[in-house]
Amino acid sequence: MRRLALNGGTPVRSAPFPERPIFDQLELTALEEVLTSRRWTSAPYIFKGDMSLSRTYRLERDYAAYHDCRFGIATGSGTDALQIAYAAAGLGPGDEAIMPPNTFIATATPALHLGAVPIFADVDPETLCLDPDAVEAAITDRTRLIVPLHLGGYPADMDRIMEIARRHDLTVVADACHAAGTEWRGRKVAAFSDLSAFSFQQDKQITAGEGGMVTTNDEKLYEQCYVLHNDGRGLGEHGGHFVAQGWNFRMSEFQAALLLAQLSRLDDLLKRKNRNARRLGAGLAQVGGLSWPREDERITAQSYVYPRLRYHAEAFDGLSAATFAEALRAEGIPCGAGSGWTLYRHPLFTESSFRFDTSRRVDYRQVHCPNAEDAAGRWIGFPQEVMLADERAIDDFVEAVAKIKANLGELAAAPA
Repeated sequence: MRRLALNGGTPVRSAPFPERPIFDQLELTALEEVLTSRRWTSAPYIFKGDMSLSRTYRLERDYAAYHDCRFGIATGSGTDALQIAYAAAGLGPGDEAIMPPNTFIATATPALHLGAVPIFADVDPETLCLDPDAVEAAITDRTRLIVPLHLGGYPADMDRIMEIARRHDLTVVADACHAAGTEWRGRKVAAFSDLSAFSFQQDKQITAGEGGMVTTNDEKLYEQCYVLHNDGRGLGEHGGHFVAQGWNFRMSEFQAALLLAQLSRLDDLLKRKNRNARRLGAGLAQVGGLSWPREDERITAQSYVYPRLRYHAEAFDGLSAATFAEALRAEGIPCGAGSGWTLYRHPLFTESSFRFDTSRRVDYRQVHCPNAEDAAGRWIGFPQEVMLADERAIDDFVEAVAKIKANLGELAAAPA
């Protein structure tokens, strides 16, 4: 039996995985065209009424249409996108927004900036997405928003979440920052929410380094988002006039140019990732011990931005996920163990020197979401570059897992 690489053996894989961000002459040409046009901002006055000249306008149109939505509003970041979506939905001082705790802090901080209170509801232990039953239990007379996170590109249960929202007259703003291209029942998942916010930060599916987008099928919400992201300036006859308080959250033309090029590749990236996901799942099923989150026939495509596999420690003689991940990395497969953030444990929520005044109404030290907390040690995450590799790389992944399983005697069986 081959010795594990962790103990000096030869790794299963020595070849590198694909590098990101992906770019070619398409991006270089697009950037040069913006540079020489001298129209670097997306502010409407630069285009003198002809917004068809704006790459940001074209990106908003094309990105929204790709995601089965009528309207798009391009922003400087995914955080900006969440903030204008929350504000357009009417979130304000004293209101509550229900969201999962296992998310990046920018899901919560825009609510705090608006004077609202994040309410953390537990997640489904098999998917780590917002649990609809926990959402319903958290609703009060102060609740205004439900904020499902499509974690890693795996969609939350939008059928149940939307049913709950409609029954309680609430707005749904999805944190879709991981979910470019993810589908639910054959439609892009963004189309199921009242508003969805995307990120184009460097780790995301398509990227301009930074950037964001809000999508919606509601014209009134679109108009609100537009005004809010454009310094409070209006649309149509109100263009150029300040009609409300807003922020300058506009995207630059350089970002939009990059993203138009990136968007042209999105279908190919999704096909490659979903094909590799099927191959990896089938191979791991033969080995045992690792599996994708629960299958759901309503999910027809995923983005696999932050892929994660359920780790079944019992299949590895109780070996901890951390030790398993260390062994897998040594075999040439980049990965890590863990379940990410649990926001209500962050000093922003627990320590008075950090906390916003509006969050003092909730003692976050008393918040307890057992499924989110118990996720630690049950998941193996890895970069999306793995999902963009060729079939040989996927087979190497499976072989590396099988090698570890066959050589468990070389590893100390630390409790999972």
